[in-house]
Parts: sequence; C-alpha cells; structure tokens
Amino acid sequence: MTGLPGSLSIALSLVGSIWLVGVVALLVGAPGELVAATFVVGLVAGIVEWRGGKVRH
Repeated sequence: MTGLPGSLSIALSLVGSIWLVGVVALLVGAPGELVAATFVVGLVAGIVEWRGGKVRH
C-alpha cells in the first residue's frame, strides 16, 4: 500500500483483517447477524482509525 497516507493504510489493513474474520465466519456457518455485525464493526473501526489519523495534535 505504498503511496497511501499512513492513516488510510492502517484503516484499510484493519478493515481487511476484520472482514477476513467475517468471511471465515460465513464459511463455517456462523449466523448471518454475526457476520453482518462483523462487517459493520470493521467498516466503522476503519473510518474511525482513518479520521483519527488525520487529526493534528
């Protein structure tokens, strides 16, 4: 992920890893609500991480 801002790179990695857990849960037959919640939590966490990285202290 060269050329991306650090905060965006971290956010994409975070979302990707959480979504990977969701895909594995889907493949092993976890309830749909759990898988959907995993995707939503991953997306929200990625946005928070990305926005948090833009803040200048």
